[in-house]
Amino acid sequence: MIWIENVSKTYQQGKQEVHAVKDANLHIRKGEIFGIIGYSGAGKSSLLRCINYLERPSAGTVRVNGTELAALNEQQLRMMRRKIGMIFQNFNLLMSSTVYQNIASPLVLAGLPKKQIEARVNELLSLVGLEEKRGAFPAQLSGGQKQRVAIARALANEPEILLCDEATSALDPQTTDSILNLLLDIHRAYGITIVLITHEMNVVKKICDRVAVMEDGVIVEQGTILELFTNPRTDTTKNFTKSVFDIDLPPELLERGGRQAGEGQLLRISFVGETVSEPILADLTLRYQLRPSILYGNITKIKDTVLGFLIICLPGNSGVIQQGIAYMIQNGMQVEVLDHAG
Repeated sequence: MIWIENVSKTYQQGKQEVHAVKDANLHIRKGEIFGIIGYSGAGKSSLLRCINYLERPSAGTVRVNGTELAALNEQQLRMMRRKIGMIFQNFNLLMSSTVYQNIASPLVLAGLPKKQIEARVNELLSLVGLEEKRGAFPAQLSGGQKQRVAIARALANEPEILLCDEATSALDPQTTDSILNLLLDIHRAYGITIVLITHEMNVVKKICDRVAVMEDGVIVEQGTILELFTNPRTDTTKNFTKSVFDIDLPPELLERGGRQAGEGQLLRISFVGETVSEPILADLTLRYQLRPSILYGNITKIKDTVLGFLIICLPGNSGVIQQGIAYMIQNGMQVEVLDHAG
């Protein structure tokens, strides 16, 4: 669907060059929700805007549905952009136009007949739940309602791709959740490919299939959302995952657990999906006479999958403990042995 190959973007600020994106490579599949996460200044927005050539890459190639965007003239590029909708952090609505007129504006520019425009706008107003606000102006709307108008406008030309540039960062948590649910509904209804950038891990946790992590213009890690939570490889990714799902035992509990374990082991156990409901720890007592003590734990939902972890103290004979560890692994758990210093 979208191929980004060795893309770099450099800006000239006076005599200084700013390297916003450095040799980025991504493949975004048709129909998936792909997140790009990073802190402010990581290069997320610059990379996103290269996808529809609002920013032309300084180097590298962008292909959408097999078409290399650099090969298109301005008219061809405008036609291509009709199939790539975009929503922004600050909504970018026409303040002197009504909700209806804002949503209709791309269709008017495309030269569609009035009746066709009316039918499409009414459909989109229903989709985003703003039928009663059709005659209202942006100043009369809440932040969430403004973003719903922006989403409807981005969908006006029935795009195959929707780019979301920090679409929820100006919203409160409850409104953010409602906008993310709306994006999920749109994705399920139309199968549209969604690419969103954010600095909030809760956003990608809720809706993304795969994620790329950016730092200082570089994509430092990418994978499925579950892979990033269960096995983060870079410090940046670890910091993001810890913001919503901390798997580190507080030092005072780690010290206490070390004393309890004695000659035994401290273990970090991760479990995914159906494994959560299995009585595996109870089986350790029944099968191996081991008595695990739970020191710390966390559980969360990653899109449609439950993910959890426990840190347990497992005293006892080392040989029996190894049998217990093998049993947990056979039953779908990931087990990491911790030393008493963490």
